[in-house]
Amino acid sequence: MSSEVKRLDFSKPHVLRNDAEYDAAVAEMDALIDRDPPPPPGSPESDRLEFLSVLVEAYDEEHHAVGASATPQAVLDFLLDQQGMTRAHLAGLLGGRSRVSEFFAGKRRLSLSQIQRLRQLLHVPADLLLEEPATRPRVRSRKQAAGR
Repeated sequence: MSSEVKRLDFSKPHVLRNDAEYDAAVAEMDALIDRDPPPPPGSPESDRLEFLSVLVEAYDEEHHAVGASATPQAVLDFLLDQQGMTRAHLAGLLGGRSRVSEFFAGKRRLSLSQIQRLRQLLHVPADLLLEEPATRPRVRSRKQAAGR
């Protein structure tokens, strides 16, 4: 990255309006964070870093939200892609290829022990791997499926 980062003009305060402004704000934040020594608390640079982080967080929440609408399957797919991994890498953690397939097909939920192992591997908050009760598929026992 070049040492000269273009600063966004906030002479008229506004939220980040598009991806270009978002990218510029992130680049400026990176440049401020990478300074040696870092900006001292209370300095104009430190205040600017905090200001930019608020804008970036708001833009992320509006445009790149991962949360209530994201399923555990979508979260894992995203994290695997980010780390250059495939679903096959999860077979050992989830109990085999068939369990991985059932989970991604929505036929099986993750157990607490599986969530703990995924947290350690992918450094993901557990709450992103928990399903909301309304979205959980009903898991029937073999006896229930056979009508006993």
